[in-house]
Amino acid sequence: MNAPTVAASLALALGAALLPAGLAAQQHSSPRDAVVDARGATRVRVDAGAGSLRIEGRSGLREVRIRGVARASDRKYLDAMRLVADRSGSEVRVAVEIPEVRAFFGRAQRVLDLVIEVPEGMAVDVDDSSGEAEIHRVGALRVRDSSGELRIEDVRGDLDVTDSSGNVSIARVAGGVRVTDSSGELRIRDVRGGVVVDEDSSGEIDVRDVRGDVLVREDGAGGIRVDGVGGDLTVRDDGSGGVRVGRVAGTVRVPRS
Repeated sequence: MNAPTVAASLALALGAALLPAGLAAQQHSSPRDAVVDARGATRVRVDAGAGSLRIEGRSGLREVRIRGVARASDRKYLDAMRLVADRSGSEVRVAVEIPEVRAFFGRAQRVLDLVIEVPEGMAVDVDDSSGEAEIHRVGALRVRDSSGELRIEDVRGDLDVTDSSGNVSIARVAGGVRVTDSSGELRIRDVRGGVVVDEDSSGEIDVRDVRGDVLVREDGAGGIRVDGVGGDLTVRDDGSGGVRVGRVAGTVRVPRS
């Protein structure tokens, strides 16, 4: 092999190694699909790994349908990436298994993207490690999210969210909302119950149109804006960024600047 050919080969190899994670992870892919009977079930538990996640409630559905795509930077990693879907009593379980591997050069890229359809209004419990997540038209919902943007809409019960990093958007919740957020913007809209922000380390907080009370226990950095509260508004600790308030029917308690 002559020198120009060697140089070109090295350049191609280096270019592949420097690809962004999302692109590298799409070099090889294979489907991961499953269906679980949900008649009589009351809850769906999802343990998602790296990859995008979308959960949608569907009217008239009597099963949980999972469509997944496993993606890896090397084909040899695909077979070990598993989707497990089963049922125990009244709970349907969906889990992603991505074993740890060691790569000689760089980092092995492996993700499993999921689209999960559940009966509309069914309670859902989610643990998600990384990647964007969207959840729509479900019942009572608990989410533990490590990283990536999180969007939640049309929840038919209470909502409990713990998020480590990434923006969080919440809209149209029939019950109450409780959030613990480490970093990223937090937007909450149209809540019939109350809203409790236990902690927000950094990023803006924007809360609007809440019928019950709004309580912000601790806010680190970033402004707070609240508009349209049917009950009381209480901000116990505001680090920096200030508080802007509009249309509160009850008592307003915020720290003095």
